[in-house]
Amino acid sequence: MALNVLAASALPSEHKAVLIEAVTQVLRDQEVARTKASLENPSVGEPWQENETEQLQSFLQGKVARSWQHADELVMRLAAVLHRDPREVRTKAMESGFGAVVDYNQAKELARAVQG
Repeated sequence: MALNVLAASALPSEHKAVLIEAVTQVLRDQEVARTKASLENPSVGEPWQENETEQLQSFLQGKVARSWQHADELVMRLAAVLHRDPREVRTKAMESGFGAVVDYNQAKELARAVQG
């Protein structure tokens, strides 16, 4: 909103450009601070929102862990996107039927069941 007011103001263009740049930088800094805070303090214990569950399902759909490291990488990537604790992401994934993606033991069991 502040940018819209500045853009529509009758200030001389050289002053307007400086003010717009300053406001834009402050907004960027605030967004960086919010992002950093959310990564440092993931939303532990907060109820899952529908859009978070949809993101989780969309991200994990069709994947199967190829190793312990692969399973952990998937969990960590998703935890960063959702700003959630990795343990919560793993638990929610397992509850949602994606255990073979986030737990290599389940992936190995699935592979045995498919082969045998």
